[in-house]
Amino acid sequence: MRADQATLPSLTTLPGSPRLPGKFVWADLITDDAATARTFYAALFGWTIRGAGDYVIAANDERPLCGILQRPRPETSTAKPRWIGYISVPNVARAQKAVLKSGGRVIAAPQKFPNRGEQAVFADREGAVFGVVRSSEGDAEDFLPYPGDWMWIELLSRDAKNAGSFYRSVAGYTVVDNTTSLRADDFVLVSNGYARAAVLTIPKQYGAVLPSWLPFVRVKNVAQSVAKAKSLGGKVPIEPSAELLEGRAAVLSDPTGAPIGIMEWTGELSK
Repeated sequence: MRADQATLPSLTTLPGSPRLPGKFVWADLITDDAATARTFYAALFGWTIRGAGDYVIAANDERPLCGILQRPRPETSTAKPRWIGYISVPNVARAQKAVLKSGGRVIAAPQKFPNRGEQAVFADREGAVFGVVRSSEGDAEDFLPYPGDWMWIELLSRDAKNAGSFYRSVAGYTVVDNTTSLRADDFVLVSNGYARAAVLTIPKQYGAVLPSWLPFVRVKNVAQSVAKAKSLGGKVPIEPSAELLEGRAAVLSDPTGAPIGIMEWTGELSK
């Protein structure tokens, strides 16, 4: 997108909002069938769609959450529709230098957008795609997400320890052991005292799974959301199970093929 082709909303409308480096503050869905994706997410999560053309904004209860971008699927690539999460950073140019120094690459060079600020899209050294943004108005403060909001995000990696080191250099995270996991090679990325993301090593038996970021949306009832997703043409590659957050989480695939997680949550927002 060029700056004159996209209208991106501000990440916050409250004056004096803080900057929260390391927080995931936005997401974009890249798909070759945006119309189908819009229908699916509006029905599943109750998102409202704003705008027209190749890039539209999805909102939950009037809060802009993400963009949906129509792009043709490259004929010579195995690329599939995907969600891209954006990390708040204090300086986009410095983040780009850290990405390149750490073995990553630039997908979309830093660019300024009216009302939004500056953002860019990179790939880490395993090929997982992510964005960074420095909002012109600051970031929305941390709060317990409502149903339909982004709740969590996980990075699937072939080497979680190595990946944690990469994102520490790019976004300044503190990388700590994931004490909720039974595996020793899972980690949590922490900033400002909050857990921002998990980094999980892909089990060897799932060698075909590519390194990637997987965002989760909060839902009221996972079982009901799974059934609804199926009725809307989605698939469920990972069904709810006792091993996955005691049956309160699942991984879906929208009708265009983009994976997305769903999660029930009954606790409070915790540091």
